[in-house]
Amino acid sequence: MKTRPFIFFPVAAALAGSLVADESAPGAQAPGATAPPAATSPPETRERRFIEITPNDQIPTVRAITPIDASNVFFLNHRGQVGVAKFSPGLSQIGWEFYSEVKLNALPSLALGPGYSVLAASPFELTQGFDTDRDVELDFFQALVREWTDRDLGVFITAGPVADPHGRVLFALSPHALKAGDAPKARLMAWIPSTGTLEPVTESELPIEGFALRRDGLLAARLSMPDYTDGFFLSLTELPAPASDQPAAAPVPMPFTLPSLIIPAELTQRDRPVQPAFFEEDGIDKLLLVCPVSRHLVEIVPQKAGGLWQGAILLRGLAPKPVHTVAEVAPGSLLGGGDEGFVPLADDPTVHRITRLALSAEGIALTFSQPVDRYEAVKPENYSIKAIALGGGESVVAIQPLVESDGRNLMLRGTLPGPGSVLRVACQNVPSETGGKPLSASVFYTLHAR
Repeated sequence: MKTRPFIFFPVAAALAGSLVADESAPGAQAPGATAPPAATSPPETRERRFIEITPNDQIPTVRAITPIDASNVFFLNHRGQVGVAKFSPGLSQIGWEFYSEVKLNALPSLALGPGYSVLAASPFELTQGFDTDRDVELDFFQALVREWTDRDLGVFITAGPVADPHGRVLFALSPHALKAGDAPKARLMAWIPSTGTLEPVTESELPIEGFALRRDGLLAARLSMPDYTDGFFLSLTELPAPASDQPAAAPVPMPFTLPSLIIPAELTQRDRPVQPAFFEEDGIDKLLLVCPVSRHLVEIVPQKAGGLWQGAILLRGLAPKPVHTVAEVAPGSLLGGGDEGFVPLADDPTVHRITRLALSAEGIALTFSQPVDRYEAVKPENYSIKAIALGGGESVVAIQPLVESDGRNLMLRGTLPGPGSVLRVACQNVPSETGGKPLSASVFYTLHAR
């Protein structure tokens, strides 16, 4: 590999209008001051020392990724150190270096701040790191939040930080009571830089292990329920705008976060999925969760029906290496990370798998990545459809399969179950037209409303 002396790393100056500014930077805002409008000048360009990647070089461990642009990311390693990495188009890694030698007791999440700052959280503190002398190394750290109700009684941060579109920093406290005498609940809290205050944005009966936020405010949170061994709970909740942005006459009440979807343990090989991440594919907003041990990549397509969130849950693929985190660095471009460095997670069109499950008045619509064996696909006995009631019990759904002309789309005609069930669709003998077995014979749909 040809040696290059520098990585060129552009960071948008527009970041200076959000979160907390670097006090040492010219024109920066002090904590608690009102941030100015975002800058409109061209992005500032900085030079980073280059570390050449060769087969013998040490590779970074990765526990969290936050994109800066389509080519550069900050990452957190297993020791709590922050690094920076650069990629060429297609997510081929060019190089990396540590942005901080300081080791934090950090949760597996990072948020991007202005002035080359990075926000991280430990169980006991929300922290911001600065590059005060502009040598592209973090050299100053300050605590943004370290006080909340019942901190001395064991209430601590369990997930975050994540920056939201309103300039707030979100993190989860579990279990947490807003005031003395309240029943302890897990709560997602928002720290507001302009005032330095905390406000709750949602609460949950179950602790929050990890969460992601869609650009329109849809929250996806992994809820902890270790006694339930048949699956894993995911909540989908629409977060309202900050109270200061709502009409005084009709403020939106704080939502309560409930389990929306059950990710069956069958789909993960009983490996606990971590680090949800939203991404866009073919104009559809999806959610991806990674399973570090089984290497399963679980894809969810959230859908809203009757005021409730539900959706399909399927196996998207197997990561080539174990991954602990994933982030969308550009539309449709997913980057994972684990003990063996960064892992691009491109969809493999050669894998025979179910790519879509949708419900219609006729029955169940399936889409495969490859044309199916039509002779086998039209046999009802090659399918097993069950409706598993959320309250217990199950029933069999009779279907009549129909293969459309392209060979990839199937309609399983039948009477669907009512709300309050998990639909399990198993295609135990539906190979591709070349004889390939499906990546996973089963897909699921959590059904709350029709």
